[in-house]
Amino acid sequence: MESKDIDRHLNDLWKKVSGDDYVPDASPLPSDMRQANLDTMRFLRENFSKAESDWKSLLAAKDAQLRDLTAQLEDTRAHLGEVKQHYQEAREKMLNEEMATALNLEDSKKLLDTQKKNHGREVTLLKEILERTKVELVSLQERIDALRMERDEARKRGDVFTVEKADLADAKAGLEAKMADSKEAVERTLAELLAERKNRRDDQARLKDQEAQIKDLAGRLESAKTNWDAERTQWRELWDRERSVWETHRQEFAVWEERLRSEREAWTMKMREQESKGVENAAGIANILKESSQWTEKVTQVLKLYALKGVELPSVFVSAGPDTAFVRARTSVSRALALGLAGLLLMSGAAWQVYAWRAKAHYKLVASAPIDLPNPSGLAVTKDGVWLADWNRGLALKDAKDFATLRLLPAPAGEILRPGALSASGSGLWTLDMAQLRYARQDYKDGKITETVRTPGPAPQGAAWDGYNLWAFDASSGLIYKYALDPKSGASATYQLDGVRNLLCMQWANGRLWTLDGNNVLRRYALEDGVFKKLSSQAFGRNKAAAFWVDGASLWAVEKAGELAGGFELKRYSLKTYN
Repeated sequence: MESKDIDRHLNDLWKKVSGDDYVPDASPLPSDMRQANLDTMRFLRENFSKAESDWKSLLAAKDAQLRDLTAQLEDTRAHLGEVKQHYQEAREKMLNEEMATALNLEDSKKLLDTQKKNHGREVTLLKEILERTKVELVSLQERIDALRMERDEARKRGDVFTVEKADLADAKAGLEAKMADSKEAVERTLAELLAERKNRRDDQARLKDQEAQIKDLAGRLESAKTNWDAERTQWRELWDRERSVWETHRQEFAVWEERLRSEREAWTMKMREQESKGVENAAGIANILKESSQWTEKVTQVLKLYALKGVELPSVFVSAGPDTAFVRARTSVSRALALGLAGLLLMSGAAWQVYAWRAKAHYKLVASAPIDLPNPSGLAVTKDGVWLADWNRGLALKDAKDFATLRLLPAPAGEILRPGALSASGSGLWTLDMAQLRYARQDYKDGKITETVRTPGPAPQGAAWDGYNLWAFDASSGLIYKYALDPKSGASATYQLDGVRNLLCMQWANGRLWTLDGNNVLRRYALEDGVFKKLSSQAFGRNKAAAFWVDGASLWAVEKAGELAGGFELKRYSLKTYN
């Protein structure tokens, strides 16, 4: 029932109660019925008093319900104020702490759903209260109809009804005021609910913006994670390569240790054989001395026997004395022979010294300059200049006259290259890559890798190009390997180098193989009938060299600056060889 119908029914009720539309009967009552009427009136008054008390209690209950409804509306209003304050704090937190809002987005959604459910419950409760009020008003209308029937029977109590009319008018005014307050409270509640719904829509729009920002942040985090995974993969590959190099070095050390152990055992066996031969020789000399003493004793006994019997010995055994001329001639011949032998020995020693001097390489320092590379590992000289390889910085080209840096060639993009040796060919620089155990041919202009070849063993050292073939040395096997015309097809032959166990650098020059080992010894070999014949062996110099290069009449070398000074120097020597 609408509020207008309720007002209309109440107005009709009060009209009926007040008697505005009631016309009393003008005929007086008979005198004999007065006593009966008085009893009836008393009965009706008592019934009306009971009805009035019931009606008042009903109105008091309605007033209590209205007060409860007002208290509930006040609580709702306070709760709405708290909700507004909560949303204001949430808005401030969203402005000040965007990341915190992003992390607490799920909690905010849950809280909004809870508030929405609470508001739904409150709206449902208000609707139930309104429906209950309507039902109670309908029941009140029914009671009023019953009272109207009783009022028709009690019309005769006009004076009493006038007082009751004033009381009911006051009650009606209070009820109307309460109803107006209730209407105003409901309207305010609806306005606040509408405003809160609008705020919720605004909050949802902000939440969508926050979700877009969160997606953007998630994309950035995903890209950062991808970059980190790629970088971690590169570091893992670098670690695996370094570990492979360490494993190679460990195997190389194990091979060297095994080789030293075998050499030591061979030397021990050789010494034991020499000792056994010495003991056998000593035993033989002792037997000879024993037999000689026995023979001397026998000869002495024979001579004694001849002396005792008076027998004259032949001139073979007994001589009166040496011939003086013969002795002098023999002495002169012996002296001439000794002088000739001494001269022959001196001439052979001089000839050997001359041969040894001519067999060695003779070089004299011409120029030197310090280099700014912390770990140089290779050297090659071409028409462009002097190429230097560094373990960390890659390849560097320097001018051959003033040693100025012309350009740097770092490792190719996306690859890790650790040069350990260097050799020049017609189409590029052959570089020993210790990171991946391979030989890589790099272009002179940009350092781009044009060809790669796997190393022959786990401990590769040195690189040399003879104009047609690539040569490599492996410390684990102690052999030098010759690659075929197509290096990718692998090694075509192996050779043994006398006296070489490890190499720092090697090069083919003028048909000779030049090597520099870890003991700073420079050797030259000639390949004859499939065997390397050593031509010369000499100490390179006082300072330890890291690499060398022979260029016609010049010898280039990378040497340490000295025992006390740090760094390295690039030196150029004038070179002279006789074979």
